[in-house]
Amino acid sequence: MNNRTLNTLSTLVRRELWESPVAFKWAPLGISALILLFVVFSLIIGGRFDAEMAFTSDMLRQLAEQPTEQRRLIVSGALFSISAIFFQIMLLIILFYLAGSLFDDRKDRSILFWKSLPVSDGMTVASKLASACLLVPALFFGAIVLTHVVLLLIATVYGLLAGVNPIATFWLPASLPRLWSVMLLGMLVQALWLMPIYAWLLFCSSWAPRLPILIAIAIPAGLAIAQHAWTLITNFSLPGFNFGLIMLKRLGSGVLPMSANIEFGGNLQSIEFNEELFMNHATVLGYLGRLEMWIGLAVALLLLFGAVWFRRRATDG
Repeated sequence: MNNRTLNTLSTLVRRELWESPVAFKWAPLGISALILLFVVFSLIIGGRFDAEMAFTSDMLRQLAEQPTEQRRLIVSGALFSISAIFFQIMLLIILFYLAGSLFDDRKDRSILFWKSLPVSDGMTVASKLASACLLVPALFFGAIVLTHVVLLLIATVYGLLAGVNPIATFWLPASLPRLWSVMLLGMLVQALWLMPIYAWLLFCSSWAPRLPILIAIAIPAGLAIAQHAWTLITNFSLPGFNFGLIMLKRLGSGVLPMSANIEFGGNLQSIEFNEELFMNHATVLGYLGRLEMWIGLAVALLLLFGAVWFRRRATDG
């Protein structure tokens, strides 16, 4: 890939940002603002019942007296839990964006204009995919970092008022470099893990006459129901293989530590809750060695070729 191709792809990705500012820019900032407003509002309401901050100060002092590992689990775990809100909304935005990305050009009849430009259909499809896999996660990651820093600054103010060391109590236990690196790595690997679903949505968006998101859901759901009905009628089944359930499992599992599969023998006490549960680079990178990852990427490649083929033959009708 030469510099000219990269410049073209970068320009097309910026175009996607320009066309979808609400979903890409304002949504993560809005989530951040709502979380911070909720925290500030909760502190204000709590202050009405805790006029001298006796309860709050006591809680902060107890946190400061906890062992280092316990403080890291509490602080970094709280920050990661807040980040889960961003991850879930980000995934919804990406799914709906991809489902309509190629369809909208045909719907508003702008496809002829874009086809008149010296940009290949493959580059257009690649720009949609790059926006979903790189641009949106980068913008949401920036909002997550902003939220974490502001929350720690608020905690610093309350910590100083309570007479505790905010650096030792909040900032160091937060393990921000490690926390952020795991999140960023998780977002990138998650994009690869969900690539077959992303490619499926682009494929449906390239040819669906209307409502591509419903078509993208209806086809695997219909196949899953038909397969289940065939199993009931013929008593023949493929063990562990159901097209619809495979897609749901891949979508639901993800690779971010918050959605990692935890295996235990029906007993929650068998789980060791520590920071390694949600801040482990090896857990995230382990997905790259899974056979399912590479099978999914191969399927995604075929679907992307199909999306380019339909895009090349699309008209404004």
